[in-house]
Amino acid sequence: MFVNTSVMKTKIQCKIIRIVEDYPVGGNPSYGLQPVFYYLSKEQSARGHEVNIVARQHGNQPAVEDDGDVRIYRVSEPFNRTAYRKVLSLDGERESSIIHTHSTSGFFMSFLKGTIRSRFVSHVHGASRSVAMPAKIKFSQYVPEYSMSKMWYYYFRERLLWSASQRVLAVSSTLKNDLVTYYGISSSKIDVVYNGVDTNLFKKLEGFELPEPIKRFEGKRIVLYVGHFGPRKGVTHLINAMRYVVEQVPDAVLVCIGGVPKWLTGTGYWDQLKTQVDSLNLQDRVLLLDRIPNSELPKYYSAASIFVLASYYEAFAKVVIEAMACGLPVVVTREGGLGEAVEDGRTGRLVDYGSRSQLTDAIVETLQDDRAARAMGREARKRVERDFTWQAVAERIDKTYSTILNRTEPIVTGDI
Repeated sequence: MFVNTSVMKTKIQCKIIRIVEDYPVGGNPSYGLQPVFYYLSKEQSARGHEVNIVARQHGNQPAVEDDGDVRIYRVSEPFNRTAYRKVLSLDGERESSIIHTHSTSGFFMSFLKGTIRSRFVSHVHGASRSVAMPAKIKFSQYVPEYSMSKMWYYYFRERLLWSASQRVLAVSSTLKNDLVTYYGISSSKIDVVYNGVDTNLFKKLEGFELPEPIKRFEGKRIVLYVGHFGPRKGVTHLINAMRYVVEQVPDAVLVCIGGVPKWLTGTGYWDQLKTQVDSLNLQDRVLLLDRIPNSELPKYYSAASIFVLASYYEAFAKVVIEAMACGLPVVVTREGGLGEAVEDGRTGRLVDYGSRSQLTDAIVETLQDDRAARAMGREARKRVERDFTWQAVAERIDKTYSTILNRTEPIVTGDI
């Protein structure tokens, strides 16, 4: 009898207690880091680990939820106090227990080192201090005023938590260097683990109906951006570049998905973006959309000819590998961790931040050479399948778990 060992599960290897800000209800990740928390948890469960989530409860979300073999506990405010109690109730049942925090959720772990049985891992997705972080950013008429007291508060909060952990996971080598340089964390304590993407969801679609918001662009060459419209994302630079792109590629249009983040609500920033579009006479060429559900994004990626992210800094942007998984050539800035995901000339193009000419040329050259664009898209998909699946992510994290559990050999999870 044939046995499909690809879905076999072995005995539980670790008890994982994952502390996160927000976990999706009903297995439907939609924004921010939700897909990271969700897909990583599901993959670790499939590898034979017991996965428990401690998350902040928002609105009427269920306090306890089972999503397959993953159990989610959502706790009320004040989060640090109630999450701390829940973690203590889950801790100590087995020697091979891991508390896995993300960003600064689980800050209370800074003060628990040595008082609990579980080992402690911090997963860092970005840092307040980096080589590319300016004190002020000016875009058009908008100048965000950073509160230095808040910046130092975030910095010391991050440093305290990440320094207290037994191992740190950084989502790129660039971020690892920032943690060593600005946070004083030993390089030997940090493991680089890139983010992953669901390659079953994010793939090139054929024969689908265009989503309603972009039906008017049917037959056009769509330049796609996905991400919030905050200043560091370079949306204004991309809009400005489109003025020159359309001169050389008359059927090119720009679709930006993500909307203005909450912290910019009430600043008039969205109106400034629309004013910029109008002033460049791009009303029929640029479409600004709010957030789109994660499950709908593959349609937009598949409808596009190219994906562009013109940020001044990214630790590691998951939208880039989503686009690559959908077979899109990508144009991204080389600052931060983006250059670690994109191979210049092979899976996409790298440009300097703020260089309108480089950005324009990269977009135009890619749009005008269909053969090269298709080749880059194919190589992009291959790169994702090789390096950026959730299976690859979970396997690398298992090696970190093995290290802090003082095992001399990697965790063995059987045929998966």
